[in-house]
Amino acid sequence: MYPFTELAQTEFRYIDDQYGDSVSGAIPTYEPSGGWANGSTCTGCAIRPDAKQAFLGSWHDSTYDASDKHPRTLDTGISLDIYCIIPNDSDLSIASTYDLTFSLDGKPLQQTFTHSSDLSNLFIYNVSVLSLTDLAQVLHTFTIEVSSPTVRLDAAL
Repeated sequence: MYPFTELAQTEFRYIDDQYGDSVSGAIPTYEPSGGWANGSTCTGCAIRPDAKQAFLGSWHDSTYDASDKHPRTLDTGISLDIYCIIPNDSDLSIASTYDLTFSLDGKPLQQTFTHSSDLSNLFIYNVSVLSLTDLAQVLHTFTIEVSSPTVRLDAAL
């Protein structure tokens, strides 16, 4: 009797904010509708990262105010290594706290990400805010919620 060996192939995909899933082309869903802007072409956005530093030159931008009843969310597919552009704005009325919570398949994750501005006016690019491993090889629904309990927040995802 010969030992049975199962071979599995790992497939790496990225899900870009603007161009979507690198294999299927599925584009992330941003909520609320009209609450997000393509940051690389946004003329009214307060935070302006360098497009040359952003993955594929794009990001989405949203402003969240604590009085807003609709948190900003992003839904994607299988890729679960999440990278963001983190602002360090010195104007505390724009973005002083960067709070992210995550859900997988409709269930909240314990992992969160919070960053408080160091007031340097420098962006931090390609910051890993979440990495999940050992997930079942099925299509997942992954949600990022952008919010801040106390301040207005501009998010660049």
